[in-house]
Amino acid sequence: MYTGSLDKMNSILENPVKYSFVVGDKCIDLNDFIGLKISIDWLGNVSCVCGKSLNKFYRQNFCYQCFWNSPLASQSIFKPELCTADLGIEERDLDWEKKFQIAPHYVYLANSSGLKVGITRKTQKITRWIDQGASQAILFAEVPNRRLSGIIEVELKKHLADKTNWRRMLSGEPEKIDLLEKKNEYSEKIPSELRRFVHSDDEVTNINYPVKVFPVKVKSLSLSKVKKIEGKLTGIKGQYLLFENDRVFNVRSHKGYNVKISL
Repeated sequence: MYTGSLDKMNSILENPVKYSFVVGDKCIDLNDFIGLKISIDWLGNVSCVCGKSLNKFYRQNFCYQCFWNSPLASQSIFKPELCTADLGIEERDLDWEKKFQIAPHYVYLANSSGLKVGITRKTQKITRWIDQGASQAILFAEVPNRRLSGIIEVELKKHLADKTNWRRMLSGEPEKIDLLEKKNEYSEKIPSELRRFVHSDDEVTNINYPVKVFPVKVKSLSLSKVKKIEGKLTGIKGQYLLFENDRVFNVRSHKGYNVKISL
């Protein structure tokens, strides 16, 4: 039995991906529990990133003060093209924003529920792909800051989706896509001044997930509605636990929930 605040699952790129549950200061290897019964009990409160305990979040896993004041909840987190730290302009906390934004970022193409574009910090490439449940991924461009990655993504969004259809992603493996062909195709669709950032690495990363049974008709579970989730674990993909009877649980969206887990 483990008690503590939930965080998103850790992952390691193996065949299949190796997952661990992060509960408080404990990491629990999860792959060995696929096919076995687990239970997750919500203890009735949540913890904001600032450490404050609440009955429920104000919005998006934040308390009221953090949602309106923390750089973690600023609009540029969700719209990277609005980042301004590399221009010396503060949004909420310039020192924090410089550390977060002024760092190498990748723009990538991935196949999770079909072709999509996304961005991530250079150090988080594989983690980001796994978190989104991508079965294939390829680097598209490398830029020196987050704002530029957002600008390239905005250009590609004119032609590509930027979000994963999570229900389709959890329903099985997508059809294979020739990502190198797509990279070459979409390289011609961005403005010429941005093409110098297109990455020379054309390697396609293939990712396999530990899933025994995919759900037929996906049913999403929320601790704020059912308080307790239990049943046989049939697989893990992206940041989702797959349970028997077509039920799925998004671990990342429950970050900060204080829970008791029995394996």
